[in-house]
Amino acid sequence: MSRTDQKLILFNSPVEVGLRTLVLLTDAFPDACTLDRLVILDYFVIHSDDLPEGPQGLHPQTPHRSGEILVRRNALQAGLMLFYSRGLIEIQYRDSGVRYAATETSSSFLDTLDAEYVSDLRDRSAWLHATFGDKPDAELQSVVHSNIGIWGAEFKMESVLHLEDSE
Repeated sequence: MSRTDQKLILFNSPVEVGLRTLVLLTDAFPDACTLDRLVILDYFVIHSDDLPEGPQGLHPQTPHRSGEILVRRNALQAGLMLFYSRGLIEIQYRDSGVRYAATETSSSFLDTLDAEYVSDLRDRSAWLHATFGDKPDAELQSVVHSNIGIWGAEFKMESVLHLEDSE
């Protein structure tokens, strides 16, 4: 396959998801997070406006966006491995399972990035850490289970109304 035949995927690519995860882990440093926690926090950091009193989301409120939480795991794992291979994330093997943490150099690396998206991401991550940092994984999962049918559902009635208008 030639270089021109390859597709460049940026949205929710391992680079983008890995960067978001690195920011989340850097805010949690020196604490480590489970993969399940990171999947939820990654959703929350880009759709922070789905949470009460959350800041404006980084990504638009698309219909059925809650489904993203179900498919995010593979991209997140690929992103973790990418940043792990660069020494910016560490893997901790514990009796309670595998956890991921930022390294001593993670914050310095993020400080070198001068993009509005990264700045906005860091602001939302700091808000998330202040809001949920001391909450156990089970409490985060409870928030998801209580709201997953609501996030993105506001578009259902709108689509029905547009369908009726076109008849």
